[in-house]
Amino acid sequence: MNRILIDADFYAGNRLERFVLENEEELGIKDKVDATMVFYNHQDIYKYLQIYLEEVKTCFIKIAQKEEFEILKKIQKLESKAFFLIYTDNPDLKDELLNFTTSPLWTQMTVASDSDTEVREMIKKVLLYCFTNELTIVEISGYPISIDSLLYIEADKTHRNYLRAITKDNECLVRGTISDVKNKIPNLLALGRGLLVDTNKIRRIEEDGLTLCFKQSLKKVKAPAVCKKELKELKKHSKRIK
Repeated sequence: MNRILIDADFYAGNRLERFVLENEEELGIKDKVDATMVFYNHQDIYKYLQIYLEEVKTCFIKIAQKEEFEILKKIQKLESKAFFLIYTDNPDLKDELLNFTTSPLWTQMTVASDSDTEVREMIKKVLLYCFTNELTIVEISGYPISIDSLLYIEADKTHRNYLRAITKDNECLVRGTISDVKNKIPNLLALGRGLLVDTNKIRRIEEDGLTLCFKQSLKKVKAPAVCKKELKELKKHSKRIK
């Protein structure tokens, strides 16, 4: 069965349920969803997953306080094959929440935002991935990366053998190497040994000749100094890059 679970406090539960139901309607997937269920207590959803683990396709969970990470650890141990989107509107939890993507036990995305637009868009991407074939997806060590929204991938400075994948609306830690990703997504441009960039998403190179700005995003990344000449040539031969 393809069940969708929503686990949040009362206000966020209503909010997330509305976003999920609206996207189910918009994407035309209602006939593929057997049930959309809302829980207001983390322990209740944990008990439900213990019993109906194989019937859950997608799970949306809101984390509001640091103490609630304990229930995530318990859910991880169930080794569910469902896709989890973990959401918080508490900016202090962003880094710790991101670290959960290093776990090989489940597939998940994390969202740290109180913006309705951003949260709704991430829900849409998850439902597209789980119930349709409309996203161009590449899996890196079991983690799905949307090529359509990928901006760049860089070696993570904190976690050895992990990469930080940056998309227009999210970021995640992925286990793997730069060469692994380059083999799977050959159109990415390698800048130095620790950075891969989708040149089609670059809108501007700043005056230092190294800092890249991207389309439809405020995110930036600075390339290694040795790449300055290469980026100058890229800008020279591109009609899009300013």
